[in-house]
Amino acid sequence: MFGKLRALFGGKPALVKGTGKLEDGHAKKVVFGDPIAGDGVEVIFCRVGGELHALDALCPHEGGRITEGPLEGGQYAVCPLHGYQFEPATGVAVNASCGKAKRYRVREAGGDCEIWL
Repeated sequence: MFGKLRALFGGKPALVKGTGKLEDGHAKKVVFGDPIAGDGVEVIFCRVGGELHALDALCPHEGGRITEGPLEGGQYAVCPLHGYQFEPATGVAVNASCGKAKRYRVREAGGDCEIWL
């Protein structure tokens, strides 16, 4: 599924401009490639305690989508399908019997970030 995407980036990070503008306690979705065609991924960037984190938007439980916007309690990303909450730094579901959300490595510098897909 991600073969073409990996080939496109060749193991190098992708640059995402403007992540420094993401407010603490909020999440923003960024789409890489074309997820509908099977050659892309939707990523939710979350800022918690000043730190930027990235989760796959696909909830590990029944194909729901983790959404952008304010984080629950300023700290948890949410999949509205069943109300599951995820800790952005670890991907762990909070108070739910759900697997971990996939995390991506990010590095922020100068108001932008690099992400390794």
